[in-house]
Amino acid sequence: MNILVIGSKDHGSKNDPVVLADALQGDDVTGHVVYWDDIMFHIRMGEVTITSHGDNLFNDAVDLVIATGWYKKGLHDVAYAFGLVAASKNIPLWNSEILHQRSSTKLSCLVQLALANVSVTETVFSLTDTSYLEQQPLPFIAKAAAASRGESNYLIASEDDRRVLLSRSAKDFLVQPFMENDHDLRVICFDGKPQLILKRSRAADSTSHMNNTSQGGNSEWLDPSQVPSELLTVAEKICTIMSREMAGIDFIPNPSSPYQYSCLEVNAIPQLTSGVDVDIKMATLKKSINRLKERT
Repeated sequence: MNILVIGSKDHGSKNDPVVLADALQGDDVTGHVVYWDDIMFHIRMGEVTITSHGDNLFNDAVDLVIATGWYKKGLHDVAYAFGLVAASKNIPLWNSEILHQRSSTKLSCLVQLALANVSVTETVFSLTDTSYLEQQPLPFIAKAAAASRGESNYLIASEDDRRVLLSRSAKDFLVQPFMENDHDLRVICFDGKPQLILKRSRAADSTSHMNNTSQGGNSEWLDPSQVPSELLTVAEKICTIMSREMAGIDFIPNPSSPYQYSCLEVNAIPQLTSGVDVDIKMATLKKSINRLKERT
């Protein structure tokens, strides 16, 4: 029996993963230790791999995962993402409580979508291993997993940019290839279904790589007929995956996607009472509520 013990390097005087693993050795049982601090996620449509120091954690048969230290501040969503991958491989997880959470950062959101075969932007993430920041081909995007409204989102276009990124005190960035684009889409969903589509684009003289209206981008409401019908279908699928009746789903153009766009993130409450055209968003929300009343 092969048991993977994952814990925190900063375990203090209790729940030392090495002590746990050593105690399990023998009688055809092998315990192997990894740390939350060292694991790296590689996320792409239909596949999520987790490595530690370059080794795929699930390349060999793992019969059980024993998880400790995941309840520490800053680890909840990393542990949730890890648990989702283990569950997708039908590996028993002690403590399965890890899976009874909600997605609270872009990391677990992208993991859920990728495992459900939704087209997502290829993403790499680690808490402390900076090799992916050092090796990622230019240009690329680095953004904080828990940031919103375009904050802590950087275009790394040169080696000087990379050096500045590596000098930052916080290095736990989601890293994605930079995808050339002239717009992105915010699909606003109520009752788990797409209701509004906002096309966002940078101003012609903008020095930013972001289209976010909160970062000065322009906006235009689109009719559903102006986007691929498959995109609307996948937006509804995303709401189901994330258990979100309300959502703001951000898509970026991707010619290799079956519906011409890849998902960047899913916002639980997408600036409904702020940002552009609040009256349009409120009127659409009210219509959705009225339709719900008619069904009950």
